Amino acid sequence: KRNYAWSTEGFANFKQSLMVTAVRAYKSRKLAAQGAARQKNLLEMYEKLADSYAQKLTYDCLHLVVHQNLLPYLWKAGHLGGRTFDVLMTALPMRVLQERLDLAKTLHPESTTLGDFRAEESLVEAEMKALNQARKIITPHTAISGLFAEKSILLDWNMPQTKPRAKNVNQKSVIVFPASTVGRKGIYELREAIRGLDVKIITLGATIESDNFWHGFEVERENADNGWLNQADLVVLPAFVEHKPKRLIEAAAAGVPVIATKACGVENVRGVISIDLDPHVLRSEIINILEGNERLPANN
Repeated sequence: KRNYAWSTEGFANFKQSLMVTAVRAYKSRKLAAQGAARQKNLLEMYEKLADSYAQKLTYDCLHLVVHQNLLPYLWKAGHLGGRTFDVLMTALPMRVLQERLDLAKTLHPESTTLGDFRAEESLVEAEMKALNQARKIITPHTAISGLFAEKSILLDWNMPQTKPRAKNVNQKSVIVFPASTVGRKGIYELREAIRGLDVKIITLGATIESDNFWHGFEVERENADNGWLNQADLVVLPAFVEHKPKRLIEAAAAGVPVIATKACGVENVRGVISIDLDPHVLRSEIINILEGNERLPANN
């Protein structure tokens, strides 16, 4: 599968944990796309995967590059002792992540998703200790890199090849929200920012907050594979947490204006306006872009 097809060029040999990966995939398919049960299952499978890989380590492996999801388990089990190691980070440290979710929950106590899950403190502590001992932090995510400024290696995001974009034929300005309607993606902030604007919203996922979340707004749910970029005047993601900004990068590569919070980690991507999480700032940026496209009435 393409998403597992890491290049092995330059390596003398490689070993895999196919059975653990297969079991993880099977269990994952039986769970909802969101929620505490899914997060708990992921952590359990990461621990099994870390144990599987640890059994393949030999005494002469003196330096490791460890994927972040395996890090706390390898640290707790002592497998990193006496070795130097770098960490490939694709997510915020669990402590920072949970602090941001706690903040979001304080701002939006009505949310049905923001209080879903928190990891055990022992796991959070193990990850932080390991990150502090890591030689280098390797990531393309600017927000993650900024947490470890003195020892981070910031990679470039892989910009996709894009086809010419068809012109949006909608009568109204179309804002694409490239995620499901969940609190951590900043959906409450977006709703507040566009209140009263004559725009249409397209979401690329289910409405997981309350069923009437979008009452009074023109909203359409689109499949992420159905040419959503051709409908977009603007892509907006004011997230508290975003670890996989793939759709933001796709939009920017296609020449679609993008507004995203700094938490999305794409400050180094051309075509992205990175902002702090503030509905008033977000509204101002949205109006500036859509008025520039002459698709939003100027008196809004």
